Amino acid sequence: MPFECGLRKGNGWHVESASGLHIVAVVPVFRPPADLLERVRALRTQVDLVVLVDDGSSTLPFSDVDDSGIAQVALPTNVGIAAALNTGMAIAVRDGATHILTLDQDSTVPAGYVERLRAAAGADSSSLTVAVPASAGGAAVLRDLHGDSAPFDPIQSGQLLTADVWRRVGPFDESLFIDAVDSDFWFRALEAGISFVVADDAHIEHGLGELRPIRFFGRHLVLGGRARHVLYHSPFRTYYMVRNSHVMHRRYMRGHRARILKRDWKMFEMVFGCLVLSDDRALQWRAIRTGFRDARSGSLGKIPADVIASLAPRPAGADHS
Repeated sequence: MPFECGLRKGNGWHVESASGLHIVAVVPVFRPPADLLERVRALRTQVDLVVLVDDGSSTLPFSDVDDSGIAQVALPTNVGIAAALNTGMAIAVRDGATHILTLDQDSTVPAGYVERLRAAAGADSSSLTVAVPASAGGAAVLRDLHGDSAPFDPIQSGQLLTADVWRRVGPFDESLFIDAVDSDFWFRALEAGISFVVADDAHIEHGLGELRPIRFFGRHLVLGGRARHVLYHSPFRTYYMVRNSHVMHRRYMRGHRARILKRDWKMFEMVFGCLVLSDDRALQWRAIRTGFRDARSGSLGKIPADVIASLAPRPAGADHS
């Protein structure tokens, strides 16, 4: 059972905004950055409640929280971002949320952000529309097929949805653990008749990964006067990306062929960049092979301990066979 800190029973903490809406932010937490609480307090000025869900990292509760509008939940074990999101969403709905904002722990929303998304989605609390920011971490949201103004495969961080959307689509798929959790929700939402809209005047700060320099013959590659980098992911993350992308392909190829092929290509670009340009190419290749293997066999959930061990860097001079 999760440890809940700051959760009042019944409607003791339910405070609707002047508009009659009740907006709750859900933030999964795992070994959070040092400034998380500072950003959460700033977020509180835009929402009625912030639910922090610690995914088994034993970093919550924060002891210096004196705001009853910040709830802290500590899951006893690491069960993945999908399960952490589901825990927070269930609390939001239980508290009477009309709208739910999902955020990653490394995302920062500027003043007025929530209102911009709400305006884009429509003020009706029964709207079956999900609003997403125009950019995250400086990267513009991709657009859907044929120049459509709707977003393509938007990340879950920064999305604003109504409780009715959540009830219709259902929970995030916990078998995916991490990666493609938002993609799977997006596909299911489209199939349920949910619309996605981009709030063109809304932007969030968000960490998109580690940039590492591209080197040739020991020198940093410069093209067009710009130093070039590859977006690096650790081998264990590559494992999840490959495994879960293969799952997405099998699940949705028949009904969303063009979207899946576009998503496959984007994923190929990221994985290939790590495979070819990273220093740990052998481990990246092992992660790719193992991810495909487990996807084909239906072995989902948390990455197995033996796979984690096989993808860990080895001491210098050790046998890498």
